[in-house]
Amino acid sequence: MYYPMVSRMSMVSRKNVTVINFTQSRVSIGFSCTVSEIQNTGLSRLISLEVV
Repeated sequence: MYYPMVSRMSMVSRKNVTVINFTQSRVSIGFSCTVSEIQNTGLSRLISLEVV
């Protein structure tokens, strides 16, 4: 009776960890994309200013 509950709990916690890791990686990817977009727009503004 005790062992199946423990294995079920560990499976649930493992699934939660996977979801958390997936969410964190998604957030970090989105954040890095946003940062690179900001840097690219800043660079293009600087270049256009220098050209003009």
